[in-house]
Amino acid sequence: MHRDHDVFIQGIEQEKRLELTFFSRKHRREVVSLCAPLHYSKGLAAGDEMDCYYLWDLEAEKGSNFLALSPSQIVSMELTEEAFRVQDFSGMSNP
Repeated sequence: MHRDHDVFIQGIEQEKRLELTFFSRKHRREVVSLCAPLHYSKGLAAGDEMDCYYLWDLEAEKGSNFLALSPSQIVSMELTEEAFRVQDFSGMSNP
């Protein structure tokens, strides 16, 4: 679980976007992006890296919006005042 886990949960409950800083394996550097928090999945064992944060990257190129990040990839999450609605973007990804 990431130290900003409570911020992630607040984002889901309040339907607020997050400013997410994370390490992108694709780009091999830290990236900052505006995201909508979707779901958190807890690993089965203590210390298990199966914990995962699922987010919708609102600034990514179309078709690569869905993020699934382990806590170790996340640098920080900050709650913004910008609202989101899942139904506004749930059909935007390519099948």
